[in-house]
Amino acid sequence: MDKNLDYYFDKLQQNKTQKNFEKIYKLTSVRLFGVIIRILKRKELSEDCLQETYVKIWNRIETYDTTRANMMTWMSTIARNHAIDYVRKHELPIQDDFEMSIIKDDQVHFLDSLEAKDASKQLHDCLGQLKAESKTVVFMAYFNGLTYDNIAKAVGSPVSTVKTWVSRSLPILKKCLEAAHA
Repeated sequence: MDKNLDYYFDKLQQNKTQKNFEKIYKLTSVRLFGVIIRILKRKELSEDCLQETYVKIWNRIETYDTTRANMMTWMSTIARNHAIDYVRKHELPIQDDFEMSIIKDDQVHFLDSLEAKDASKQLHDCLGQLKAESKTVVFMAYFNGLTYDNIAKAVGSPVSTVKTWVSRSLPILKKCLEAAHA
């Protein structure tokens, strides 16, 4: 099955068509549904969540990197994270009977690491859309925790200019990051 999955996934990345995506769906939907239903516990909610997961996969297909994970791991991570978001968004009660022992610690750490790398790459890509001076001040403010006064002294610009750079940059970053998670 995995060779067929590799083949159709490569085809889908080269030619994003409904036919190619249907093949991927047929090969992976049972496994992804299993990931989701373990978290949501209800069939109808899991079916809705699965459909939304495939929309995310369709929209992010170009971001898949074979050097970081195999595609089933990548898709399972998207499904798992979307199911968790689904619980939070719909304020569903968390099921205490979820059997955590079926997931090994190294798998959890790997998936968390994969998700963090993906988020870091998205943030880096979005920061790349900013002008150099804006990127510097945003980085100093939000990642180094510096005040506008300290940033202004460091870059040799007035505080009002630093505030303007930050205020103009944040909507650009927000739009870019939202597009990456759509």
